[in-house]
Amino acid sequence: MSSSPPSEPGPLLAYLDGQTWDYDAYEQEIKARKRQDAIQDGELILPAHERGRLVTAHVPVIYGCNHVCTFCIIPYRRGRERSRRLGEIVAEVRSLVEQGVKEVTLLGQIVDRYGYDVPDGPKLPDLLRTVHEVEGLERIRFLTSHPNYMTDELLRTVADLPKVMEHIEVPVQAGNDEVLRRMRRGYTADDYRRLVERIRETIPNVSVVTDIIVGFPGETEAQFMDTYNLLAELKLDKAHVACFSPRPHTVAARWEDDVPWPEKERRRRMIDDLQREIMAEINRRYVDQTVEVLVEDLHKGKWRGRTRTNKLVFFEDPRDRRGELVPVRITWAGPYSMQGVPADVPPDVALRVDETLPVVAG
Repeated sequence: MSSSPPSEPGPLLAYLDGQTWDYDAYEQEIKARKRQDAIQDGELILPAHERGRLVTAHVPVIYGCNHVCTFCIIPYRRGRERSRRLGEIVAEVRSLVEQGVKEVTLLGQIVDRYGYDVPDGPKLPDLLRTVHEVEGLERIRFLTSHPNYMTDELLRTVADLPKVMEHIEVPVQAGNDEVLRRMRRGYTADDYRRLVERIRETIPNVSVVTDIIVGFPGETEAQFMDTYNLLAELKLDKAHVACFSPRPHTVAARWEDDVPWPEKERRRRMIDDLQREIMAEINRRYVDQTVEVLVEDLHKGKWRGRTRTNKLVFFEDPRDRRGELVPVRITWAGPYSMQGVPADVPPDVALRVDETLPVVAG
């Protein structure tokens, strides 16, 4: 459960300040997700002047999708899978690094299927190893994965390469086997359980993120509760939750959308509330730890960046820390963000840091 607010005036004000920043972080995450999806779908191409100011950048590596889930419009809009040439991707990454980018995220609707459309061509582990050699690049991420294509080789590659972050985004979409069958996902809830176990065994300190759709056509209350209980059991680092909405030209659009919208919203809120508690519990473990943060920009007077496990961190420092890897001691943690103080402060640098911020999460 979340910790209760402190009763003393000073710590209480600091606590409320932390809550304000955490809510702001939640809104930022929603905007970032929409932007990421737009880039992945090919709907957003960043102008050159904006790319030149970025610390992190997204690089599409495979377009389209062959999987044809019943709710997804990507195969209709983007066609079949088409992997970019490895050399073309590496050249783009090198160009971004020359412009100041420190971290790249390799994108694909099912990024694990990179190279599957090219006979005897390089696969995602080969791409990761090649991009890892780009001089000046500090971090590599990739998304979105699919449970059926997360091979042992891919997981070992993530574990072996220091520049590849221990962060996996692999949607389950539902925790009920009949709903998964109607979604045409190609795995069961137990398959997903075993995958998460394998990920955690192979990659130490990994964070695992999932996607959930609630209110899929025909989803009963009992089937929804299977999803809820799966998330309660697995305690994943984040769950992106969406209410089902029929998309033109998809198979599911032909079916009766029989779960009323208020009921969809109720289910979404239930999972959001559950996940908020899980995230607070996970993030609480970071308090008093020093973590590596890649600083992206200055936000409302505080530096903003992310840990290797993609946790959002804010801290104050009068120095220009943009684009740096900064060791930060975490002093406060909420479900959506954390706050701390840089651990590399020389004696002559004064920090405006409120040390009364309580060492609690939630």
